[in-house]
Amino acid sequence: MRALKTLVLVLLLGSSALGAQRRASAISSDSLRAALFALAHDSMGGRQTGEIGDWKAQEWVAARFRRFGLLPAGDGGTYFQVIPFQRVYADTSARVWAGQVSLAEGRDFLPLGAQVNWAVGQVRALSFGSVDRPDSWPDSATAAGRLLVVAVPDSARDFRGINRALVPLRLSPTFRAAAGVAVVVLDRIAPDLIPQVLAGRITTDTTTSAPPGARPFWFVTPDAARALLGVANAPSGTVGPALTGEVRFVRTPLAYPSRNVIGVLQGTDSALRGEYVAISAHHDHVGYTGRPVDHDSTFAFNRVVRPAGADSPMRPPTAVEATRVAVLRDSLKALRPSRLDSVFNGADDDGSGTVAILEIARSLAAGPRPRRSILFISHAAEERGLLGSAWYSDHPTVARDSIVGEVDLDMVGRGNAQDLPKGGPGYLEVVGAGRLSKEYRDLLEQVNAGLPRPFSFNYEYDAPGHPLQYYCRADHYSYARYGIPSVSLSRGEHADYHQVTDEPAYIDYDALGRVATLARAFAVSVADWAHRPRLDGPPPTDPHAPCRQ
Repeated sequence: MRALKTLVLVLLLGSSALGAQRRASAISSDSLRAALFALAHDSMGGRQTGEIGDWKAQEWVAARFRRFGLLPAGDGGTYFQVIPFQRVYADTSARVWAGQVSLAEGRDFLPLGAQVNWAVGQVRALSFGSVDRPDSWPDSATAAGRLLVVAVPDSARDFRGINRALVPLRLSPTFRAAAGVAVVVLDRIAPDLIPQVLAGRITTDTTTSAPPGARPFWFVTPDAARALLGVANAPSGTVGPALTGEVRFVRTPLAYPSRNVIGVLQGTDSALRGEYVAISAHHDHVGYTGRPVDHDSTFAFNRVVRPAGADSPMRPPTAVEATRVAVLRDSLKALRPSRLDSVFNGADDDGSGTVAILEIARSLAAGPRPRRSILFISHAAEERGLLGSAWYSDHPTVARDSIVGEVDLDMVGRGNAQDLPKGGPGYLEVVGAGRLSKEYRDLLEQVNAGLPRPFSFNYEYDAPGHPLQYYCRADHYSYARYGIPSVSLSRGEHADYHQVTDEPAYIDYDALGRVATLARAFAVSVADWAHRPRLDGPPPTDPHAPCRQ
């Protein structure tokens, strides 16, 4: 009976996962390890968009595409698609004065939201309590022309939680009448995130005027709030001294170009090789910290207090946690010398996905090749808001409707029990596979079931409305918005997410190889299918509409 089931599976898939495994060159954990130690090395400088490390990473990926014999599929016969980015960032030499007190950006306040110049002359701040108490909000007439100084609940301790808490206010007439909003939370934001905000925004938008309804938005310290309102612990309704000065933003070209890196492994079927299955990852990360930190102390602290890394709220440890941190830190220091660390190496995010698609390219190039072509895309600027994949899907270098499916790999090198509560050797998060085509998801599940060591899929983060918004936070969405069946594969967040401790030494290379094997087998199965994956309904009508989880 088992042999009969296997035969049926082979017939269903056309080119089965099992057949693909027998034919193709094996995925090598040693190759993955060597590649990742190169890509996530300190010399790459954290691969921040527009910096030399990111440019070096692009060159490194393209060199491997060339070595494996992939055809260049970028601009002008190259492997590169240059994205016309500008960097927009606040001029930290500008100052805002509250009476006689000078407020400095980065130290006292952090401008967020619409990045346009704002001369604050004669605006006065108005205190009105907390966003979770609508009864404390002023009416539109009282708020008109004021900088609203507002608190958020103590439970909101990171960017995501703070933004969620502010949604009701942003939708209110009070907000629309105000000159701007200053939220008293800057002291809660992890210090290593502030330099990333100060680095500004990467954009292809050349518009310098504020969009309709936009308001200046600041995170401020308690001391800055005191200066804005003229008194400490100002009661609701307090009006501060007149403000002077301005917030200025600067636009400059990137120091180094940001580029998608694209290569094609041509298919064997003359009738189908003009269609593509895309396999993608992103090569960028988030650069350097503002100041060096002790690596092992950070490693210990995050494992006890911030188990989801940058997605965990920044808070002081309890007494019990502080003891656990000290024990773990001291045990690490007994094993190895202390070192200061300032590089966000991005080994898992998304060095793991990048080396996985390279290893898939190497193994498939060794033959035999599938019927359809495989489009390998190393995306730029994912950390800046999926900008590289959005640019590619808006300006594809092959016909957009020739892409029959897309597989994105992001953070696929961890996911064991020590990384997250539900983790283990077979843990894999699957997002988006069935949103457009249940046939696409079913094929993925069939391919996985045919592997010698199948994964256990976690669809939790694919649920509509899930607060972590994973469906909208991965590069696969840039393709799904155009009606291309797409899936994001990930082994989940962990304590080293967006931390200096995300280094190659902590990667599970066996698990990384297994994910690459699954992604390759699935892509080959789609590429060998007699028909392209069928959509269950009409494609999205507006690819630029806001994403809905």
